[in-house]
Amino acid sequence: MVPTLVLISLLAFALNECTPEGITDENRTDPRASALERYDSERSNFKRLAELRGERFPIFYFGVHSAAYPDTLHYLFPAERRLAAQAFIGRNGNWPAIQNFYSELEQLIRQGLALSDSHQSDALIEVNRLLQQIPIRTEDKNIRRDLDKIQEAITSDTAIEQSLGAQYAVVQETFEGTTANAQQWKHYVPMFQWNGTGNKYHRWISPILSGNLGVSLVTGQEVGERVNNALRWTLRLNLSAFFIAYLLAIPLGVYTAVYAGSGFDRRLNIFLFFLYALPSFWVATLLTQFLTTPEWFDIFPTMGVGDVSAQASWWERTQTRAYHFFLPVFCLTYGILAIVVRQVRAAMQGILQSDFIRTARSKGISERRVIWRHAFPNALFPLITMFGNLLPSVVAGSIIIELIFSIPGVGLLTFDSILSKDWPIVYALLLLTAILTVFGILLADLLYAWVDPRVQLGQQKQSANG
Repeated sequence: MVPTLVLISLLAFALNECTPEGITDENRTDPRASALERYDSERSNFKRLAELRGERFPIFYFGVHSAAYPDTLHYLFPAERRLAAQAFIGRNGNWPAIQNFYSELEQLIRQGLALSDSHQSDALIEVNRLLQQIPIRTEDKNIRRDLDKIQEAITSDTAIEQSLGAQYAVVQETFEGTTANAQQWKHYVPMFQWNGTGNKYHRWISPILSGNLGVSLVTGQEVGERVNNALRWTLRLNLSAFFIAYLLAIPLGVYTAVYAGSGFDRRLNIFLFFLYALPSFWVATLLTQFLTTPEWFDIFPTMGVGDVSAQASWWERTQTRAYHFFLPVFCLTYGILAIVVRQVRAAMQGILQSDFIRTARSKGISERRVIWRHAFPNALFPLITMFGNLLPSVVAGSIIIELIFSIPGVGLLTFDSILSKDWPIVYALLLLTAILTVFGILLADLLYAWVDPRVQLGQQKQSANG
């Protein structure tokens, strides 16, 4: 079970990495600042946001990459520069030479921006624009084209040539050196890199394991608080539906199995197939149209869970909730009822034809005791399997039903969070549902062994023989 939970967390983390970041900021720079000061302020802002987002950390505890790539590539920011550097390394393989080129280019950029405070010309504006494009270029031909344009602009202005000419020559030389000193063989040399706990996954999973699911990007509330508020309504809604469905389905399924082929059995089967074929959203829409509006039958409330004062008694609260929950619970119940009745009927039919049931009847045991004491416990396996799926279903809720009836549960919260791109809530619900699915499967296995000890004994025999 632990490996499954780890895989679930890795999947949620991977999805989280693929979604847009919620941390945004405006780079408020003094308009009176120089061009170089504005450039430094922008770089500092990128660095600060990278720290907040965890972008300056490696992805996982360890990594395997070719020897051509450095273990500090994640320190490059913004992301466009990092991607351009990765592409450059992929073509060249010589990171020290590439790093030297970027270092000399950075000096040239700073010299060009510093010159713009004392010298104004169209040529200098073009030089500065092209210089800041080179770090994000992903192809050599585009870098070489920009360098050629920069050279033309520099030679067209004596002041620019005197200030930037020497450094430009160094940049041009280091760029040509990256091509001349390519080391493609490094791409075929694997390297193992251990990052320790200073990685994105550890920073992401540690608060979750301690119960801190983060903060909503929309409301600023704790994610755990919002999920808990929605979960209590979903639990009330779905547990009511499951309880009513099982309460009706078990006796109906047993009865139709005992009297298989009777008129009641045939009529009930047709009715159950009819119920199963009805889409719940369509039934919910019809019910809200005909049973909640004054134009037809204004019997039930249209939406919501009802307003109850803090001083209301338990009975008043129950009445109000039942009044508002009647239609959504009905829409969730009839589909479950149809499935469970068919499962119980099929399981009981197979058991009732077994030899040990005929033996029990031949001993004169009453029919009721044969059915409920001997047959029914052996027909519980399909119900246990369905019960194992109950846990995630109860939490996941029904998005359509909660949306139609405006029930502030997990389903509606999921829908609203996806629309508003509130990703911390979306991934908290994803993790919760996945974990409960695993626990549901584990619970089903434990119930199998409890209902039929032969399941456990069979496993013990296999292990003993092995």
